[in-house]
Amino acid sequence: MDEAVLVVAILFIIMGVAGVFIPYIGISETMRPLAEFSAFLLALGIVMLPIGLLRGGLPILSSGKVYALSFMGISLISFVLVSAALQIGPFAKVEQIGLTGPTPFNVTIVILPGSYDPAATETYSPASVKVLARYNSTVIWVNAEKVSVAHTVTSDQGLFDSGLFGAGERWVFVFGRAGIYPYHCTPHPWMVGTVTVVEGPLPETPPQQPAS
Repeated sequence: MDEAVLVVAILFIIMGVAGVFIPYIGISETMRPLAEFSAFLLALGIVMLPIGLLRGGLPILSSGKVYALSFMGISLISFVLVSAALQIGPFAKVEQIGLTGPTPFNVTIVILPGSYDPAATETYSPASVKVLARYNSTVIWVNAEKVSVAHTVTSDQGLFDSGLFGAGERWVFVFGRAGIYPYHCTPHPWMVGTVTVVEGPLPETPPQQPAS
């Protein structure tokens, strides 16, 4: 048994499991690159685990280190496999609520200047909108900050996430299913808003834009 390789394998597995699962417990999409790198560490650790156990011959089964390290590695791998089987964490099925193309009309939500301040009383204008699916359910968030501050539009339900976009930039999402979709800004959680999507017959006249 090569204890050095075994210990490194266990560390890689621990870091991999943590890095893969952390971005899926409410942290923004901006952390997803961490999950991708952590998945590589996890896979590398899984490959190194049997190498560490078997390198130099079979380990002495009476060794307490063998039992402890093997138990840790197998437990972590089992945790990942069970999560995949139960479809939880990064293996959860994502509900598809978005459309791939724009709708005939859209609604614009402005991220107001100064929204980054915890004392701000108004951050989105309008903070709540109601749209009709496949008609005016293209929602555009515009970052109107006067200083260099980035925001996200992050679903409270984990259904969509813009990632960070800076002052003067915008993010577009096309809702395709009825429902109530609360959202927030990950770096500034006091920024909250809601998009309510309804379904029904498409009107023949253009929709009224919500007041800014």
